[in-house]
Amino acid sequence: MKQKPAGRFVHPNPRNYKGRLGYACLNTILRHQKPPVFCSRTCRIETIRQKGIDFVKELALQNVRDLSTLIEWNEAHGIKFMRMSSDIFPFAGHKDYGYSLDFAKSELESIGELAAKYKHRLTLHPGQFNQLGSPNPDVVENTIRDLSYHAEMLDLMKLPPDSIMIIHMGGVYGDKASAIARFEENYKNLTDAIKRRLVLENDELGYSVTDLLPVCQRLGIPLVLDCINPGEASETLLDLLPAIDETWHRKGIKPKQHYSESRPGAVSAVERRAHSDRVMNLPPSSDDVDLMIEAKEKEQAVFQLYKLFDLYPVDDDVWIANKKVVPKSIKANKRKKAVAVKTQEDAVVENTVVEEEEETIVGMRTRSRSRKKTKKA
Repeated sequence: MKQKPAGRFVHPNPRNYKGRLGYACLNTILRHQKPPVFCSRTCRIETIRQKGIDFVKELALQNVRDLSTLIEWNEAHGIKFMRMSSDIFPFAGHKDYGYSLDFAKSELESIGELAAKYKHRLTLHPGQFNQLGSPNPDVVENTIRDLSYHAEMLDLMKLPPDSIMIIHMGGVYGDKASAIARFEENYKNLTDAIKRRLVLENDELGYSVTDLLPVCQRLGIPLVLDCINPGEASETLLDLLPAIDETWHRKGIKPKQHYSESRPGAVSAVERRAHSDRVMNLPPSSDDVDLMIEAKEKEQAVFQLYKLFDLYPVDDDVWIANKKVVPKSIKANKRKKAVAVKTQEDAVVENTVVEEEEETIVGMRTRSRSRKKTKKA
């Protein structure tokens, strides 16, 4: 199919954008402070066997407490949109070690109250292993169990309908039409609690927007447009934006899109799937769309866009300059000097593993002139 030039799939005037920009799961500043703040503490099954399920639940409560800290931090710095980690409750959807979230009911209600107070949008993205179109009944059963736990979490928080959970159509399994048919049949058998929250997202390998839009229209499922590799969208994609937005509007929900850019130098399809540290554009979305910025430097990628397009003031105490991408006009206006720290693997906390999305992160921290330079962790 003929492709449009790279410049077409970019917002014509990003300074006019009025939606919310968000980031996914992890805050790079809070994750590297001591003690670290993050929401994906977990453990091995062997640890559960040795220490019991109460140990897992305590990890979960720590994750929830840190989620509260994340929301407060976001509010203090002008970010009102965030994807929560899907690992807040380790093994909650596991066949043998799953558990109800009732033990954390009051804590989850507090999170919901905090989000409502600040008018933050919180969403979830259950893992890639969720495959409602799989020909394997066990995979479908595991998927439904996992989606049930995520829906329970959102409901216990008493979050509004725009707090959705996103999945992909999944594998093609050699026959795309049959996989879609299985998805539709299995979707009809889901609980109302899951259906209220579930949305579909296109991907760059198996299912395009044109594959999914008819499915979403038939089933009444909102479609998350993932603006993968701007400039490589089909020539009809911009024409489909109104129909995509309508899948949200008919349910009374503000549309949500994902935006990412490939790593510099990416050539192959696999390489282009890897997200860049930050992004330098916005997609041509309408003003009522919330954009999840999928970039490795998380909140810093949002701040980058705030500064590039004068969308929101950024506090120098949390702004990390990236000399490779920050325009000279921005550099000239900086009042404080960023201190660079070498790229390093995230530290592994005892009995924890971090979110899948948490790859190597550049640890750079801005300090005022009156403070000492931050030492490497």
